[in-house]
Amino acid sequence: MFYKYRYRDSHISLRLPVQCTWLKLNGSWPLPPLTASTNGYKSKSNSSIFGIAYTVWAWYVITSVGVTICYQSAFLFKNLSDIIITTENCCTTFMGVLNFVRLLHLRLNQRKFRKLIEQFALEIWMPESLNNPIEAECRKRMNTFYIMTGLLSCLIIMYCVLPLIELFFTFGLDSYEKPFPYKMVFPYDPYSSWTRYVLTYIFTSYAGICVVTTLFAEDSIFGFFITYTCGQFRLLHENINKLFTEVKVNPRGGDIWDFTQRVQLNRLKRIIDKHNKIIRFAQRLEDFFNPILLVNLMISSILICMVGFQIITGKNMFIGDYVKFIVYISSAISQLYVLCENGDALLKHSTFTANVLYGCQWEGSEHCNHVYTVTSKQIQNHLRFMILCSQQPVKITAYKFSTLSLQSFTAILSTSMSYFTLLRSLYYDNK
Repeated sequence: MFYKYRYRDSHISLRLPVQCTWLKLNGSWPLPPLTASTNGYKSKSNSSIFGIAYTVWAWYVITSVGVTICYQSAFLFKNLSDIIITTENCCTTFMGVLNFVRLLHLRLNQRKFRKLIEQFALEIWMPESLNNPIEAECRKRMNTFYIMTGLLSCLIIMYCVLPLIELFFTFGLDSYEKPFPYKMVFPYDPYSSWTRYVLTYIFTSYAGICVVTTLFAEDSIFGFFITYTCGQFRLLHENINKLFTEVKVNPRGGDIWDFTQRVQLNRLKRIIDKHNKIIRFAQRLEDFFNPILLVNLMISSILICMVGFQIITGKNMFIGDYVKFIVYISSAISQLYVLCENGDALLKHSTFTANVLYGCQWEGSEHCNHVYTVTSKQIQNHLRFMILCSQQPVKITAYKFSTLSLQSFTAILSTSMSYFTLLRSLYYDNK
């Protein structure tokens, strides 16, 4: 059902981060087109029974997350007068809203997602078989996302398991009201029977699992794309530095200067072509991810504020809940930092290209007979235009409102602290 993306014209399949498995399980992975044929690989049409079933499952996941958010929102509106309960419930509700938007965005943009992966496999990705040190560094940078995945996995496990511990050791099996993973109000009585309680618990827990797994899986593939795009910029810089290296003497004889200029011009044209491909991919990457990045940045500042407020003001809190909020705020800050750091890396690598071009000995070079040759006007003009192009940074934005960078990260933390100070002052004034 999921066809394999091929690396250029080879038989090497694209190796995606293991976290992407959760996008497939949640119904967010793009299915092959009606006449699917990618690099010679034939796959089943998505009109088949498998494709229909997968699409139905995808909408079930989105619906289950949406229904759970409605249950949480009902509890939120019922307890708006209590600032502690409201902020605690907002943490899970806003996280649900963020990833509901993500799931919906992925489902409604399947074709764009598939084209993005195809372009990445053809033009950006580097397989391990190349034995390139830059590729090895790209794989090493992806370890950051495994740490983030671990934190978020611990978070959802605590949300799903801690209520069961409370049920056995605090509430007791004979109590009428029983805990759920999140604070919710239902349109029916989930406590009327054990069957209802268990089914409701499983339904809401799985919705939470879909929320968290979508978060780290989508962030992982986003980071995967940016990391290898930065790797391509580094390869580009290496090729630029070799642009005016020694040229072997023309075996047919002739004018050495003309032959050298032709070789250098061909090298430069390949560099320009590669540079354009990297920029086009980055533009497509931004076009696909910028709506959800906007929602992410907006909600992250509120989440960090409210979780911090819960940690500071929480009294007589169950120790498990305290640990849960510590993990929550660590996950939220690390998730935001990783996204912004990757965006910042792309900015730096793209603008550094202009410096590399300027320092590539464009003023002249030596061929193998150590005869100094001046670079032709045509090559110099190409370099000037390329330097001008490189001075415009390749960046990922949050729907053009904010650029993904470390500066954005510090701005969001500053905003969160402002919200936190306001919230705390309101709390102590009302106390």
